[in-house]
Parts: sequence; C-alpha cells; structure tokens
Amino acid sequence: MRVLLAAPPSPARLHNLVPLAWALRTAGHDVKIAGQASFVDEILRTGCVAVDLGTEDTESAALTEFAELWRPDVVVADAQAPAAGAGTVRLLGPLDESGPAGFDTVPPSLRDSSDARPVRHVPYFGPVVVPEWLRRKARRSRVLLSLTDATLAGPVFDALAGLAAEVVWATDAAEIPAGVTMPPNVRLVDTAPPAALLPTCSAVVHDGDASLALAAATHGVPQLSLTETAIGARIAAAGAGFVGSADGVAELASLSGAATALRDEIAALPAPRELVAALTR
Repeated sequence: MRVLLAAPPSPARLHNLVPLAWALRTAGHDVKIAGQASFVDEILRTGCVAVDLGTEDTESAALTEFAELWRPDVVVADAQAPAAGAGTVRLLGPLDESGPAGFDTVPPSLRDSSDARPVRHVPYFGPVVVPEWLRRKARRSRVLLSLTDATLAGPVFDALAGLAAEVVWATDAAEIPAGVTMPPNVRLVDTAPPAALLPTCSAVVHDGDASLALAAATHGVPQLSLTETAIGARIAAAGAGFVGSADGVAELASLSGAATALRDEIAALPAPRELVAALTR
C-alpha cells in the first residue's frame, strides 16, 4: 500500500509523524513524506523518502499534483500541512490546540475535548548520538534544564542551587549573561539529547517546549515549564508539572505519583503499529 505523509516546515511537527512513518514502513508499506524544498534535508534525516513540494506558494498545488500522479491509498497530514483531497487524515500533536477528527498523539487527559482517536506518543527528536558522559551511571539524581533563552538563567540558577541533583544544560558558557553565577551542581554539556537523557532524569525544567513537555510526560518525569503553553498548563492541571516561577523546582519530586500515572495512561494507548491497521483496512 502507498502512504503519503505531509509535513509543514517544522521539525517538531515532522517528528510527530515519524513514528507512524516507521511503523508503516516496517509493516511493508511504501511511504513518502512530502514537504517544502527548504525542508527536504530535514525529512531525509528521518530515514524516509522525501517529496520536494517547492516553496510555500507552490506547496499545496504540488502536493495535490503528486498525489494525483502517485495515487497513494492513504494521505496523512500534520494539522498545519496542506491536504491532498477530502480524504486526508490529520495527525494532531503537542503543538495543536484541537483539530479535525483523525488521530492524536496527545493523551485524552491532556485534551479539553477531541474527536480524534488517541495514539501513543513515541518521542522522537531526530538523529542523536549518546554522549560519552551519559554512558556512565549518575552518582545522584539528574535534572534536565532546557532553555532557549539564556537570560532566564539567573532566577533558574537561584532555584536550582539548593537541589541535591546534577543539573544538565546543553549550552555554551558564553551564552550565560554577565553577572550570573552558575551553581556548582549545574553541568554544561555540548549536547543533551532528550531521547537518551530523559529516562535517566528525575525532573525537567524547560521554557515551554511542547515536544519536550510531552516527551517528559511519556517518560513519567515531573516538569516545570517557565512559560505557559496549552500543553504545559494541562500537564500542571493533571498534577504532573508546574507552570511559572522557577521556585517550584524544589517541589517537583512531590509530583512523581501523578507523573507516573500520566506515563501509564500514555503507555496504555494504541501504539503507532496498531494505527497502521486502522489506516490500511
């Protein structure tokens, strides 16, 4: 069977589609992922066949044209990707508030309401190499710090300084604002791939990364989001995280029970390979 996936030029949205693409290919189906020309290299890094749709202006027409030529049996598209006909199936993810009926990798407890069928989220962040420092057993609990805005480091460092944990942050020391003192329990590294690091963590502190938030939930890791996002607020409402001030870091351990319950809910959802049967019958 031929399956065409459509992704907008967003790594996070593409990564939400990839586990389904792999499940389809493993089941023996012919799978291609279509996207804009500027995004083709990103698609190729997933190990899938890419279809170049040109620019944003030509993307929709090119997708329809290719679908008419290749005649896929099923078209699955991210919520922000163009459709190739009325039969296009939508796959929602952590960046989507809501959308048309289709499939959704966000568990039901983290949605206000949805007509989409839930499917288990499989965290994927692209190709990674396990760093050498991660191949050694941690001597104490570990906290992943993920900040795209280094100006937030000051108050975060103040909150993290009292933790009896190793705090790992992938950044350059030069990015830390002048006058900000880094506590001794913070470790700067060249890379901290969530796919390899999250299973070793007792907590995550981030600045609103929706993909990281859902990945942490999948691993049952309590989290603190420094900025409010829809999924961050729902994780907090489920008791598995906090949103707002870094002062909440010290209380993250108390959320482990709710974080574990959320992990178990996600694990009980149908895996992408089970979605294959629904798409191909």
